[in-house]
Amino acid sequence: MVDLNNLATTQRRTWSFVIDDLVISVLFIAIFFEQLGMLTTNEGVILFVKANYWMLITLKVVYHTVFTWQNGKTLGKHLMKIRVVSIDEQYILSLPFSFIRSAVRVLGEMFFYIGFLPAFFSPTKQTLHDRIARSIVVNA
Repeated sequence: MVDLNNLATTQRRTWSFVIDDLVISVLFIAIFFEQLGMLTTNEGVILFVKANYWMLITLKVVYHTVFTWQNGKTLGKHLMKIRVVSIDEQYILSLPFSFIRSAVRVLGEMFFYIGFLPAFFSPTKQTLHDRIARSIVVNA
């Protein structure tokens, strides 16, 4: 079961989150580089973000799903030397559980990061998306 001594710290998880958001931002900018270069007003930027909001959400879900499913690590988790594993047998999550974890994670972000709050009150430091996907984040 869960080895409480091997759980990733909140600090490492936070840095991983920041790194992953930076990676996703760079990917988003790379995808829309030409269109972003044509924006000249604040109103234009706001309209662009509104028009492409679902693309950003999709990019986040795909990024987290694929990397969590492939090796249990996003780039941020790799750099912080942590990984996501199943709580039961501590193996890498299946594709469906990786997708569920990623989708719930993004939903939690959309609603004032409320999905991250349970991690501060749980002995296993599980967020809402960890609980739903039956996963934990451990040191790699």
